[in-house]
Amino acid sequence: MIGRPVASLLLCGAVCLLGLATRWTALDAAEDPQGAAETAQGPRYNAAGELLLPEGFEEWIFVGANLGLEYKESDAPADTNTKPPEALRNFHNVYINPPAWREFRKSGTFPEGTVLVLDVYRAEKGDGKTLVSEGLFPGARTEVAVGVKNSRRPDGSKTNWAYYDFPAGTKTAKAFDDKACYQCHVDHGSVDNVFVQFYPTLDRLVKAKAK
Repeated sequence: MIGRPVASLLLCGAVCLLGLATRWTALDAAEDPQGAAETAQGPRYNAAGELLLPEGFEEWIFVGANLGLEYKESDAPADTNTKPPEALRNFHNVYINPPAWREFRKSGTFPEGTVLVLDVYRAEKGDGKTLVSEGLFPGARTEVAVGVKNSRRPDGSKTNWAYYDFPAGTKTAKAFDDKACYQCHVDHGSVDNVFVQFYPTLDRLVKAKAK
C-alpha cells in the first residue's frame, strides 16, 4: 500500500503533467495555425447531414472562371450551343480549398476533404450612361455551387463525391441526388469526377505531369 506522502506526490505529479500537456497542446495550436485553418477549410455539416456553406472560400486557391458555361442534356444534339454571347448571363469563379490544392499539385489526385466552390454572379452589361460603356461585369451573386469529396458522407450516401447548391442567402444545403450530378461528373470529368479541363490552373498541373 502506498503511504499518503508518496500518494500525494504521485497525484501532484500527475496534475502537473496534465497541466503541462494542456499547455503544450495550446502552444502547439498557437504555433500551428495552419493545422486549425485546414480543419476549417474542409467540409462542415450540420446534425441533419446538410453541408454548411464554406466560409472564407474567396481566399482559397482560384483555379478558373467562365462566362455562362452550361451543360447540355445527354441526348441533346452536338450543335446546341447557339446562344449569342450576350445571352450568357452568369460569371462563374471556381476555388479549391488549400489542403486539396497542395495534394493535387503534389500527386495529381484529389484527397478526401476536397472542396470545390463555384461562385456565381449575374453578368451586368455597360449601358454607356456610366463609366462602363462596353463589356460585361459581375453583378449580384445568384448562388454558390459546391462539390465535396467525402467517402464517409453524413447523409448516408455511398458515393464519394457530393454536389450542393446554395441559392443567394442560404447557409445549408442537401446533396443533389446522384442522378442529377454525380453520373455526369463521372462521365465527363477529366480527373476524378472533376471538370479539370475547364480549370486552367489545375489543367496545367495535369499536363505538366504528363510530359
